[in-house]
Amino acid sequence: MDTSIVTATDFRTNAADILNRVMYEKRVIRIERHGKAVAKIMPIDDAVTISMRDKLMKSYGAIPDFPDVKKFRRNKRHWRTL
Repeated sequence: MDTSIVTATDFRTNAADILNRVMYEKRVIRIERHGKAVAKIMPIDDAVTISMRDKLMKSYGAIPDFPDVKKFRRNKRHWRTL
């Protein structure tokens, strides 16, 4: 995905063109004011994907791994204790 940098002034004067680039060309536009990034515009599908990835990474390791099923199959007495 192609990322472009646009100044806040350029965004104000060319907002429709910039939004069309995001929508149809699937570009990510970073808006800067005085050389510092203040916003990022991206296609909504990409934003949802990134949001889900961030949520999964925050909970990574919080859920214990599933038990080893082969171990349970070998030891049938263990099933009675569950």
